[in-house]
Parts: sequence; structure tokens; C-alpha cells
Amino acid sequence: MVDERHLVYFKELLEGNSEISFRAYLSNNEDSLRKQFSPARFARLKFKSIDEIIKILDEEKISYIINDQAIRNEKYLATFHPDALNEKGRLKEGFKDTIFNGIVHDFKTKGEDAVLTLHKYIEFPKNINHKKNIEKLEDIEFFAATELYLGDKNLGLFLLKALASIERQFSDVDDIVHRAKEAVIKHQ
Repeated sequence: MVDERHLVYFKELLEGNSEISFRAYLSNNEDSLRKQFSPARFARLKFKSIDEIIKILDEEKISYIINDQAIRNEKYLATFHPDALNEKGRLKEGFKDTIFNGIVHDFKTKGEDAVLTLHKYIEFPKNINHKKNIEKLEDIEFFAATELYLGDKNLGLFLLKALASIERQFSDVDDIVHRAKEAVIKHQ
């Protein structure tokens, strides 16, 4: 039998009524949850949270109405390192504005001109093919895709368009640019 407070929280989470994200809840209740579930189920709860919560509520015959936006937000928050999250498991105020030398902030304030911030960050065109800049491009690509699907769609699309606009480099950069172009075409 699952502790009622966990079931109440799971229902609130799926319905979009929870005060804290699942990652914060897990952090605050890990010992109790470990005692409630087998090691395998706890691992699934930790790493496939939403799917496992649905199974648990279904097994306990607790009805719920899934709030798609709440689920999307939980999946989005799960992509961030715990250091980027506050005590409620939400993104820290201004966190996104600081990443990639402030490109998100510049996108909010300067719009499309933020591409210049991106170019400076990846040292385009002079040093774009250096390993560290290719890694930066990969990080931006992952962040952009996450934003496109789970976060700020306009920001994700802007970043992918900026990556897609980079001319052929005859290096690993070309794979990133190609994937960005495909994503932009798919979401036009």
C-alpha cells in the first residue's frame, strides 16, 4: 500500500496542481519513496517519472485528468542540472538569461540581432571548427531542441535557425547545421 501523501502528490502533479516539481519532491521524499517501492520501481520512478506515476495511480485505482502542459513542463525541468533549479524544482530566476554568454537575454531584448551574440560565443567564423566550439554548438543544439519541444518554441526555433544559417565548414559542424536545418523545416 502506497502512502496516501505520495498518491495525493502524484495526482496533483499529473493534473498540474502541484506546488513543486517531481525532482524537488523526490529530493525531499527519497527515503520514504525508497521504502514504499522495490528498487526497480523506484529507479523507474526516478528516471521515467511520469510513466511510472501513471502506472502507480492506475494500480491504486485513483482517477486523474492529465494536464498536458504540466507534464510537458515536468519533462522540460528534468533536462536541467539540479544547480539550475530552485528549492521547488523550478528554474532559478534568470538562469536561462545567463547561459551561452547571455544569448537568451539578448533574444528577449534584441530579437533576431541576438545571432551576433551566438556568433561571438561560438567564435564564428574564425574559430568555429575548434573542438570547444563544436561542443558549444552541440550544447546549443540540444538546448534549442529542448526549448522547441518543451519550453519556449520561439527561442528554440530562433537558435535552430541561427545554427542552420552557418555555411558549410567541411567539419563536424556540418552535421549540427544539417540537423538544425531539418528541425527548422519540420517546424515551419
